Amino acid sequence: MSSSTPEVGRGLVVLHIDGLGADSLQEGLDAGDLPFARRLIDEEGYAIHRYRVGVPSTTPFAQAGILYGDNSEIPSFRWWDRERRLLVQFGARSTFKDVADKYFHGCRPLTQDGACIAACYPAGAKDDFGIAYQDRSYSRDEKSRSAWSVLLPYLANPLHVGDWAWQAAMTLARTANEYTVARAQGKHPARPYVISNALEEIFVHHLTRYAVLKAMRERFSPIYAGFYAFDETGHAFGPDDRTSLKVLEHVDHTIEKIARARGDRYELVVLSDHGQIETVPFNANHGPTFGEVLAHRLPGYRVQEMKGKAYGPPEAEARGHVNVTGSGGLAHIYFADEGRRLDYGELRNRHPDLAAGIAALDKVALVMARDQKSDVFLNGGSELDRDAAMSLLAQYDDPAILLEQLSRLNSFENAGDLVVFGAFIQGKQVNFENQAGGHGSIGGEQLHPFVLAKREWAIDTTAVHGAHQLHPILCGLRDRLAAQG
Repeated sequence: MSSSTPEVGRGLVVLHIDGLGADSLQEGLDAGDLPFARRLIDEEGYAIHRYRVGVPSTTPFAQAGILYGDNSEIPSFRWWDRERRLLVQFGARSTFKDVADKYFHGCRPLTQDGACIAACYPAGAKDDFGIAYQDRSYSRDEKSRSAWSVLLPYLANPLHVGDWAWQAAMTLARTANEYTVARAQGKHPARPYVISNALEEIFVHHLTRYAVLKAMRERFSPIYAGFYAFDETGHAFGPDDRTSLKVLEHVDHTIEKIARARGDRYELVVLSDHGQIETVPFNANHGPTFGEVLAHRLPGYRVQEMKGKAYGPPEAEARGHVNVTGSGGLAHIYFADEGRRLDYGELRNRHPDLAAGIAALDKVALVMARDQKSDVFLNGGSELDRDAAMSLLAQYDDPAILLEQLSRLNSFENAGDLVVFGAFIQGKQVNFENQAGGHGSIGGEQLHPFVLAKREWAIDTTAVHGAHQLHPILCGLRDRLAAQG
């Protein structure tokens, strides 16, 4: 038996359903796509607790807040670290491990001495069971077992292999059909996400679920695990597409399997990190990319889209370098030759028309910069005073709360010299990546995830305006459960 076995009380299992907003959860319940989650609400006294994730509405930002209570200096899914001159990103080529020493000092993680499976961060866990989703854990201490120690026992069970083979065949056939139908209907599914979604459903989701059950058998607590199939499908087809909503049945089946293994040893919380919204790429209809637009406005500069192409003169002829990191409807612009974030006054002296010119684009809703310790907001080609900024933000959410969230992001040294938010056009947000659905910015369901928890626990998320404020609530629940006799 693991040394992590709680001697008294009950353990806690937290299932992270990536990308599922509170509204989409409710729609799935109403449509019958989540029958077991409905049973938790109707028969076990669970309730949906909405909260605000903050800005950026991305998994690395949200998960750092949930697991550590500190998500400062994580300005998007990927960013430019000026000090180490490094693109920091999550995903299959994660580089966060190269800057991890700068983060989370003095934090007590949610999963201290427990298990943290398929998450961005190790979060003090004794084991991650070797399961790495695209947002890879950088933990590989001596107690962290290889994925093979989970995979081989999984494959040794004929029932698991049969279930996996059946699900793989069904997923591939369904995904191919849905992609073909979507194209025939004039839609433009994001092809890379269609592929990664199929792989997520076929392999990673099943293995992560198995690892959670294994961690429960070994009496780890707390256990935190990330499931990403809905988010991947939303990126590929859009979150409102029936293809994405059908994935909720797959997610619900996983919640049921884990919940039925609780016995009297564990309590279960289901939560999400952010929602998703329908999006359209910045360069839709064969228009220029955001990098091309910047290169046109910055003659002589070489502009590198960190998930795309480079524009401007050849490297040897460039008078300067600009890096652009896109994260859904959010983009950070960095003057990469600088070792610090440029003050807005200095930026305006060097490039008088740049910020206002970007803010005048019909595909841009808001441009943000920092003038010493003050926030600068631009829209429609002009700087906004506080009243005008509040009026603009009221179109997206409660303006006072959104201003608080934006100001916090704008205080990060890792934020871009300019921070750009995509506009909504015909109900879809302009996306700086090639996605049919996205998140990371402001507006709509991307800002509003949920916690599904028992009413008797008296969880109150009404004042949670950022994911880091969820951390003490979950830690308090963890500790109360562990103390129960």
